[in-house]
Amino acid sequence: MSEAEFRQLHTDVDEWVTQDRTLSEVIETFGPPSLRIGGTNPFYPRTLAYTTTEPGHNLICFHLWNAFANIPAGTGLQGVHPEPVLLAVRHRPGTFPDSFSFTPEGLHHKPTADQQSPLRSTVWIFHGDRARYASGVFNTQNAGLTWAAEHQVTGLLAEYATGGAYDIAISEGRFTPSKTHHGTTDHVAAFGPGLRHIHLTDGRQD
Repeated sequence: MSEAEFRQLHTDVDEWVTQDRTLSEVIETFGPPSLRIGGTNPFYPRTLAYTTTEPGHNLICFHLWNAFANIPAGTGLQGVHPEPVLLAVRHRPGTFPDSFSFTPEGLHHKPTADQQSPLRSTVWIFHGDRARYASGVFNTQNAGLTWAAEHQVTGLLAEYATGGAYDIAISEGRFTPSKTHHGTTDHVAAFGPGLRHIHLTDGRQD
């Protein structure tokens, strides 16, 4: 985009994201992006980035996702947005956490202080009923639920800390070895994560 357009975008974006916005609104307002990251499937996240030909200019990144988190059990895809919605824009200089502006929808999905842990990173793993291997790994619960609903799969979506489940459970005080078989090879290999999990039937929460 031109230098003038880039400066105007930088000036306007703070106020612009005080309302919820859709993918089409971003493009109608600011034009085609300089860079698109992500696919075209509306059920998956994507990023639109804007910049100029000047190497010294940073990217202004619009992060979108067709997010749905609190749909009641049995509703399937009811409540899914017809197109991706804007969650946040990264446009400020400085540290990474302070560089974002959030839409109301983005603030709704932003983790609260008690959900953020600098000591543990987790992923969500889907394991289908009667399946020998896991069939999906997701960075967030919402991403896993979106995928499960799209494919109407049946099984367990469970949260796992990155690392060994047995060792992490001990270090966090969630498990204390008390029997002779605790800590043996077989016990460690079969140890469950002990974190959150969701039973799904045909992509819907039981």
